[in-house]
Amino acid sequence: MHRELLATTVVNIRRLFMNSVRTTTTMTQKVAVVNYSSEKDRMELSFKYGTDGLPERQFNFNRASNEDVGSALTRIATNINGQLERRRKRKNKKLPEVEEDPKLESEVQVALRYRDEVVATHQTNNEAWKEGSVLEVGTEKYLVSVNAPTVCNIRLPKVIMAGFPVFPHVELKYADIEHSTALWYKSSIRGQSHPASETLTVNNMPFVNSHEEKLSIVPSKNDIGRRLLLVFTPRSDAKQGIPVQVVSSTSIEAGPGPCPFETRHAFTTSYTEPSRFRCITYNILADVYADTKYTKGVLFPYCPPYALDIGYRKLLLVKEILGYNGDVICLQEVDRKVYQYDLEPLFNASGLCGFYTEKGGNLAEGMACFYRTSKFRCLERMSLILSQTLAEKTYLADILYRINENTQLRDRMLNLPTALQVVLLECTENKNRLLLVANTHLYFHPDSDHIRLLQAYCCMRTIQWLCAEYVEKYGVSPAVLFAGDFNSCPEFAVYKLMTTGKVPESSPDWQSNAEEAVNGLEAVQSVLLKSACGTPEYTNYTAGFQGCLDYIFFEDQKLTVDEVVPMPSHEEVTCHQALPSIVFPSDHIAQIAVLKWL
Repeated sequence: MHRELLATTVVNIRRLFMNSVRTTTTMTQKVAVVNYSSEKDRMELSFKYGTDGLPERQFNFNRASNEDVGSALTRIATNINGQLERRRKRKNKKLPEVEEDPKLESEVQVALRYRDEVVATHQTNNEAWKEGSVLEVGTEKYLVSVNAPTVCNIRLPKVIMAGFPVFPHVELKYADIEHSTALWYKSSIRGQSHPASETLTVNNMPFVNSHEEKLSIVPSKNDIGRRLLLVFTPRSDAKQGIPVQVVSSTSIEAGPGPCPFETRHAFTTSYTEPSRFRCITYNILADVYADTKYTKGVLFPYCPPYALDIGYRKLLLVKEILGYNGDVICLQEVDRKVYQYDLEPLFNASGLCGFYTEKGGNLAEGMACFYRTSKFRCLERMSLILSQTLAEKTYLADILYRINENTQLRDRMLNLPTALQVVLLECTENKNRLLLVANTHLYFHPDSDHIRLLQAYCCMRTIQWLCAEYVEKYGVSPAVLFAGDFNSCPEFAVYKLMTTGKVPESSPDWQSNAEEAVNGLEAVQSVLLKSACGTPEYTNYTAGFQGCLDYIFFEDQKLTVDEVVPMPSHEEVTCHQALPSIVFPSDHIAQIAVLKWL
């Protein structure tokens, strides 16, 4: 097994995203949050404080756990009174010499109580700051919450466009997004007035409550030029933390206009009917490849840099993919962070559960497979690095034997990071229907038809072996669905292996690189597949290459094609010369088909 980022490890945010949530503008009890470091040698304390003479702000303290609490309380008082003193000096400079602002005269006293008793100042912080103790700052009282829900990091995207979803990047501690609350504000339009209860002012900018209480919103064209403010309150099942505010660094912009994928959405306006499921495969172009000088200057010089930026592209990708209403979604070239902070939470909110398989090495990109929980239940999942599987599994020993006959071939083959992702799904409407979903992205190099054929053969032999295991375990033979970017056109042997089950040892693909030739190997596998979307002229279109590389292979003895979503027109693809472009977020085109159980 390789590293996985399972959907179960990232909390279910569907309720937050889709449903109304509790308001965050008021809190019945002020809270002082106390968090201890993993080593428990440091204590972090946070609370919000303000008076008539001091605008409310958040105070943060980082103290040693073994420090006397008296020292910590003295530091709190010193910081707050220092703020008051500076405020007093600024304020009094504007007043006549004989006057002083009475609101700024007295020093603030600070104390800590537990069960109405003042805590002894010689106690250590670790002893004194208990759950349920009360911090008194002047006349304000704060209920101390230990290891309370906390926002570690939150930010809004740097690209916000009308008609496209906006969602925050949120990192939480002791909290989950399911219970957390979100409330959006939009900057006030000049000339309009609103009740004070409906507005918040941040950095001298007034914002108006939009009454949109969910994790993601879609700004309209009427919002162009406005900024966004998000008030986010972290919560767990039992606790509430301190609300945080985050303002967008940029204004809402106009979108790129109609995107070709929106035309394709006309074929996927509804979810699939019983006994059917919609499958998608899509190489979404990882940012680790798109954000390089070579990519920008050589591979995609025709694409404006802003349209290659992941901040721009992920808005298009999320809108595009969710608009297809897929039941099984296989993605390739998925950046780890894009999966964690964008795709997984938003797809989860739309009823999709998924997991992530990272390639070998240090690429920080891999594959993601999502399935609709109303259609399927996950029984098994695994992530395999093909080179490791080839070296370790006895059912691939005959392939390894032939590879080992060529040292140069062996060294190359056994050091590639290519991965295979497998999910076994059970139909919710019929438990006797199992679907084995495999997802891969084969090696890309032009001189490597033999490598891709070997990799595809290893994948199919692994799938074949797993099917036998699952029959024994579950008593049902699963239908096979194998999707991905195979980096191989239909005229080459990979496609032949999938659809006919056999590639003779005389195939020229074994000899695509003379120094790494594969000799004496006939590829034979028993799971015969068909391509759900056929063999379009291309699924990858750049200035330097056009060809059909992406497929949804399915077992036609158990499944049949019910619908295929048409490809975008050639005029749409070439409108901006090639892919990607301002309206196509990847150099690949999503392949989409509805399959029906036989």
